[in-house]
Amino acid sequence: MSTIPTWETITADWVAEHIEAPRGLGIRLTPVGTGQVAECRRVELLDGNSVVASVVAKGPSSDPTSATTAAAQHLYLRETSFYRELAPSIGTPTPTCFFVERDNDDNFLLLLDDLSPAEPIDQFSGLSHDQARVGLTALAQLHVPTTNDHRLFERDWLGGTKVALAPLYQAILPGLFATFLDRYHDANGDILSLVRGFTQRLGLFSAQQSNYPCVVHGDFRTDNLLFGARGGEVPLAVVDWQTVSVSSPFLDVAYFLITSLSPDVVVRDGLDLLDFYLDERRRLGSPIPQQEARAELARYALQPVAMLVPAAVIVERTERGDRMFLEMLRRASVVCQSWDSLGELDRHAAA
Repeated sequence: MSTIPTWETITADWVAEHIEAPRGLGIRLTPVGTGQVAECRRVELLDGNSVVASVVAKGPSSDPTSATTAAAQHLYLRETSFYRELAPSIGTPTPTCFFVERDNDDNFLLLLDDLSPAEPIDQFSGLSHDQARVGLTALAQLHVPTTNDHRLFERDWLGGTKVALAPLYQAILPGLFATFLDRYHDANGDILSLVRGFTQRLGLFSAQQSNYPCVVHGDFRTDNLLFGARGGEVPLAVVDWQTVSVSSPFLDVAYFLITSLSPDVVVRDGLDLLDFYLDERRRLGSPIPQQEARAELARYALQPVAMLVPAAVIVERTERGDRMFLEMLRRASVVCQSWDSLGELDRHAAA
């Protein structure tokens, strides 16, 4: 029987014990966030009507489809392991984790520092150049300390998960892409063309190898970034580490730029922003040649397709979710066409 509290059984004294707050207070739980694979609640400890302390608790999704998806892809294992084993040793700013536990039935709970208020930035509105640079700095602080750390990669929740999931992805991805094309048959023609082209190259994309493998966030976009957190005291905090894995650093860089900036800005300024990221890596002692980086960035501009097409058909469907998936894929189609991403993938595979 699990000893991890649920939303119904969590108590003020239990929370107080883990965050070193006074006991004997009241408790109030309020849903926060827009996540579709897990659920978050703001947990406030109350003395009458006064808030004494506040944390954010994260637990499994109540939607059976989302929970099953999370279990199949080890999403809860990955996030809880990240906070337990890796978060303290990287420079990327993340919320302080007061409690982390997961059981064999995939029940889990995180108690995280409540960094509200943060600057409200909707996924659809995009980031400024300055915010993009802050995000790229945070990525360098994750990528550089973990580059070519093969002992880290061998852990079950990183490389082990990647190896374990490879046959599953190989078996189900073609069907998920076919489902997407059927469900969204009336979507933007450039989106459908890119998805069809990528579907034909699923094997080429997954077979890529980087000379600079590292731990990647995997879903580094505006919805998962808290800018100006705690009223501006914390410039950026990165959340939602469920898709953490081992891959090319340019998977994160390309995905971040494409999903967080307008496509016109990425086409115009993306290479300059890439150079900023490379400068950050150089400053941290892990340079990558510009020409090699640009080619790898062009290939990994396809990552939004690899990530968002399956997600669109396996998580709980919502109006906002559909809008987000299609908008992010529209941005990807513009950038991938400009950078000839499919062609670069073909050339790399033939080399």
